[in-house]
This record gives sequence, structure tokens and C-alpha cells, in this order.
Amino acid sequence: MIWYNVWSGWRVGRESAMAHQYKVGDVVTVFQISPANELVIEGKATIRKRVAEVDEHYRVEFTNKPGVTYQRFVDSWGQDDPEKYIQDFNRRSA
Repeated sequence: MIWYNVWSGWRVGRESAMAHQYKVGDVVTVFQISPANELVIEGKATIRKRVAEVDEHYRVEFTNKPGVTYQRFVDSWGQDDPEKYIQDFNRRSA
């Protein structure tokens, strides 16, 4: 699987409306696009640091990979109900 910024095209030019909303220590769900072009959950991760120059990008540590951080886009959509978000997204993109 590869990591992909799910909403990159939609968010172009809207950065000011998409400022960082998570703080260090918050636990979030990180999504990615699979090789079959379906949205899937990459995993649960803890926010470790904001990436200052890019809105909604963070250094995160996945619960199944403690001690290692990755830079990821964290989509605020879908955090309340990740499974429903995935179903809706995949249905729309089919």
C-alpha cells in the first residue's frame, strides 16, 4: 500500500480554512489509498508534532510501531466514524 493525500485536489487553495486542528498527544485515524484505489485505514496514530509549513500535516507515531514517527496528512473528515467514512468515500469513487 502507498500513502496518499486523499483530498489533495479538493483542498488546493483552501489551506487557510484547513489549519491545524490537532494537538500533540491527540489520537487520530490515518487513512490511505490502497493499490486497488480504495480508501483504507492505515492505522491509529498519536500526533507527535505539527509540520509547521503544511496545514493538516503532522509527525505521527502509529500504535503498532512505537518509537517511529512518520509524516502524514490527517484528514479531519471521518474521525468520528472511520468505517462509515470509508464506505461513503469508496462508494462515491467507484
